[in-house]
Formats: sequence, structure tokens, C-alpha cells
Amino acid sequence: MDRTQLARLLLVASIIYVVGFYFIGAAIKPGYSQISNFVSEYNATGTAWAGTLTYAGFLAVSILLSLFLLVAAPMTQVSGASRVGFWLLWSAPASYFLAVIAPCDAGCPAEGSISQLWHNILAIITYFGMGASVALISLAPGLRRFKLRRTLMLLTGAAFPIVFIAMVQPDLDSWGGLMQRSLDVALAISLVLIAWTLMKRDQQPAT
Repeated sequence: MDRTQLARLLLVASIIYVVGFYFIGAAIKPGYSQISNFVSEYNATGTAWAGTLTYAGFLAVSILLSLFLLVAAPMTQVSGASRVGFWLLWSAPASYFLAVIAPCDAGCPAEGSISQLWHNILAIITYFGMGASVALISLAPGLRRFKLRRTLMLLTGAAFPIVFIAMVQPDLDSWGGLMQRSLDVALAISLVLIAWTLMKRDQQPAT
């Protein structure tokens, strides 16, 4: 198995693990709804299964995504703005790790404990970072021949800040979880496009 194959395997494992984490977490969390509840509410302070979902869920996903980025970095053909975008992809594992170091309060309110305030600040940074990363990577030279893929990634990048702002609006709180998961799906698709379009076997990244 070469480095590119390993990176792709780690990405697939990460996606499968996230899907399992979300469905198992929702199944064991009393009263939890994938439609209305945010992902960070899996390990909200003082709620059932919080400790287990912190380490078996958020921490594990953060490690898997970090390993993917570490292995993929030398093989991903990016340059200029798209290289900046690739490094901003570290916002993805950081978005899960923030739930480990700063779990939200029950209900994930806009205001609350110090941990909740840090959670909100880090969430803004990581979500906007993920949006910028996908948008910038769409400018990679290797995507010029793939107009549909480039357009999809550019739209995904633009959607991140818009959907993030929408999902925290009180009037839309019953759909917050669904909107957040739509961003997760869009990011997963973008990562797959990166891994299968910009990563080349036995080649060094473009400069």
C-alpha cells in the first residue's frame, strides 16, 4: 500500500466512523434528534453518555482526520491559494476536538458557562475555516479540467458561513441539526474529491 492509498483509506475510515458515531450517539442519547440537535450536544456537560461520546466519538474522529491530513499532505498537489486552503483543512479535525476541550452546556445555548463560550468561539473559527479551505482548494490547478467538481467545492465553501449563520438562528432551531449535517455531508464529498482528484501516486505536490 502506497502513501496515497493509505491516505484514502484513512479518509474512508474517518467518514464511516463519523456516520457510525452519529447514528450510535443518537440511538443511546435520550431524546436526541438528528434533525434538531447539534452534533456537539452528544457530549453536552452533565448529559447521558457524555464521557463515552467525548472520547469514543469526538476524540477518535479528530485523530482519524488528523492522520488523514498528515499522510495526504505530501501527496496532494496544491499551490498558492489552494495550498493555504489545504492547511486550513485542519479546521475539520479541530471542529471535533473543540468538543473535547470545550464541551457545550445542555442544549448548546448561545450563552452559558465559560466552556460554552469557548465552544461558540472555536465553532465560529473552525466552521469559517472549513468553508475557506474548501473554497481555496477549488482553485487548485489540478481541478481546472474538472469544472463540475471545482464548482461543487466552490459552492460548498460559500455555503459554510451561510448555513452556519442560519443554523444558529432561534427561528430555525428545529432544523439546526439537519443543516449542520448537510455541511458534514458537503465536507465529506469535498474531501473525497480532493483525495481522488488532487492526490497523485508517487508524485510530489506541485509548487
